[in-house]
Amino acid sequence: MFDYHVHTEFSADSKMPMEKACETALDMGLKEIAFTEHLDYFYPNSEFIWEFDYFQYAQKVESLRKQYEGQLTILKAVEVGMHPSTYEKSKKFTDDHDFDYIIGSVHIVEDLDLHNGDYFKGKNLNDSLETYFKIVHAYVKEYQDFNILGHLTLIKRYLHFVKSHWQQVKWENYFDIIEDILKSLIETGRGIEINLSGFRYRLDCTLPNLPFVKLYKELGGEIITIGTDAHSKHFVGKHLDTGYEILKEAGFEYITTFKKRKPIFHRIDSLF
Repeated sequence: MFDYHVHTEFSADSKMPMEKACETALDMGLKEIAFTEHLDYFYPNSEFIWEFDYFQYAQKVESLRKQYEGQLTILKAVEVGMHPSTYEKSKKFTDDHDFDYIIGSVHIVEDLDLHNGDYFKGKNLNDSLETYFKIVHAYVKEYQDFNILGHLTLIKRYLHFVKSHWQQVKWENYFDIIEDILKSLIETGRGIEINLSGFRYRLDCTLPNLPFVKLYKELGGEIITIGTDAHSKHFVGKHLDTGYEILKEAGFEYITTFKKRKPIFHRIDSLF
């Protein structure tokens, strides 16, 4: 199995050494792990600096590749926080450096942070969801220098700020715009991930969950990865089996890995 979304000490919000992530990956029986460190050039009201030194990062990855050669494939990747004010700077970073693949994520909406609740102030549930999906839609169309859209439906993790829960939402009300998001990705050779961080937030769901993954498949989507979004050893490789079950239930026969930003497809049945 493959864990394609892992943060280590090179991400501002993680203290996990890369070595510990690799050891855990081997213990969990993984074949590949991708270190998708955060790059958010615009992140207001945060005490963290969401950048990392690529050369130190790459040096560490190369060292671990030698150490774990023949046991574990280690990918260089990055999770780019999308925002119109940083598109040019973000693209320069990814163009100038060597990555196996790039996640594009939306963490900031209307210049406000989802995580700390700023975005939800003065909004009801519908306003929060509608605006969120409109922003994701716009960013996916405006910025295309990534391979995988990170955690579509990330907003599920924060609905407590509007006194709600993802299970209370009629998600079909937003399927028109979600469908257009997915079509834009498919038409430009990009894909989505099944992000497992919903379990870390005790939501007992993936981001996105089965109905969205089915919709992506029905629209012709093929490029799809699974990642834990782990920030500590306790989540590396965890709940991946749930991700694979969703893939199969949605009708997927293949899962995607990457090398030098090119997708590679593996039959799911051959991995077990």
